[in-house]
Amino acid sequence: MSESAPESPGSQPTGLGGRVPSPLKVLLVVFRKELIDALRDRRSLFSALLFPLLMPLLFSVMFQTLIEREAPTARTKLPVIGMENAPGLIEHLGTQGVDAEAAAADLTPDPRRAVELGKAEAILAIPKDYAEHYQAGRPSSLQLYFDDSRSESRRTARKAQRVILGYSQRVGALRLIARGVSPDLLLPIRVEEHDTSTPSKLTARLLSLIPMLALMACFIGSMQVAIDTTAGERERGSLEPLLINPASRFGLSGGKWLTASLFGLVSCSLTLFTSLVAMSQVDLQKLGLHFSIGWTQGLQMWLVLVPLCALASALQMLIATFARSYKEAQTYLSLILFLPMLPGLLLSLSPVDTQPWMWSVPILAQTQFLTDVMAGSPPGALGLALAGLATLALSLLCLGVGARLLNSERIVFGR
Repeated sequence: MSESAPESPGSQPTGLGGRVPSPLKVLLVVFRKELIDALRDRRSLFSALLFPLLMPLLFSVMFQTLIEREAPTARTKLPVIGMENAPGLIEHLGTQGVDAEAAAADLTPDPRRAVELGKAEAILAIPKDYAEHYQAGRPSSLQLYFDDSRSESRRTARKAQRVILGYSQRVGALRLIARGVSPDLLLPIRVEEHDTSTPSKLTARLLSLIPMLALMACFIGSMQVAIDTTAGERERGSLEPLLINPASRFGLSGGKWLTASLFGLVSCSLTLFTSLVAMSQVDLQKLGLHFSIGWTQGLQMWLVLVPLCALASALQMLIATFARSYKEAQTYLSLILFLPMLPGLLLSLSPVDTQPWMWSVPILAQTQFLTDVMAGSPPGALGLALAGLATLALSLLCLGVGARLLNSERIVFGR
């Protein structure tokens, strides 16, 4: 009489003398195996680590450059032809941040052509009869050459125009006063502006790229793992031997899903951390703004992104399951990367107040939550819980459908 093999606590009888491992045991074994494979795969590590480390740094440098250029104290150089004709105007330009300098010899003959060729961003030409017209109290016409299709040229010209207009209004007011006429007669209507926005709201609007980067990292970090464990495994011919084993399809898919989700979570966490640290170093005070996101707000943002990592990997695995090759799956999932950007783009074009129904729509809920946290008005725990439950429910639905597809010969053999 032969002795039977000892039963494993996580196994179930098959009725054929063998033991079928439980779905949980299969899930843990597959997760461990896929995690080791993914850590050895340079493509997976590259996609999970490069984006969170590189993009926030690039955006922080871009913001710092933008602030240095747009700050009220920033100075602008303006080549001027005929500086000696209007010393008062030149002095006023200097006090308002516009450094007028004599135009170079190659700019003087044809300033329009010089701007077209990009030799200068803008050129101001002051006619020789400027002083004569000024003394006679007659308007004088200045020529300002710029290229409106170039942002730097347009910015230089607009700033010069504002300063010259201010100088013109001041001179006109002084002339009216000299003639005993009140300058207020020129302004029968005045509009007093009352801006109700807070520095936090303005900062959140300016830094709206941070939520978008964090959302994209959830998808980018898990993409390579999701493809490799589905379409890649079928292309290598290792999916069929795996499915021959009497193992739960949900357990198999669950192990792969956990691995992809972990990579997405690492990528998302790094992106959020580096973005907040990098933007805290940007000198927003030059624009009158203040970056006030602390560790508590950062933790709230991270918590709302965790379920999205699960949804991103489940959705990517489901779509990659239909692909016949690794490259085909890459094409499909590259289009999915636009998905986390859509709510942010729509809200920027048509801003709306947060509504309760938004918490039940994955991605939109995370986008709105991150924006509200950055604006200094984070939603309550109920909104956070609804967003998490709705996202996890959709994740499990995608995972269940993907596991069920593994029973189809057309999917397994790629026919």
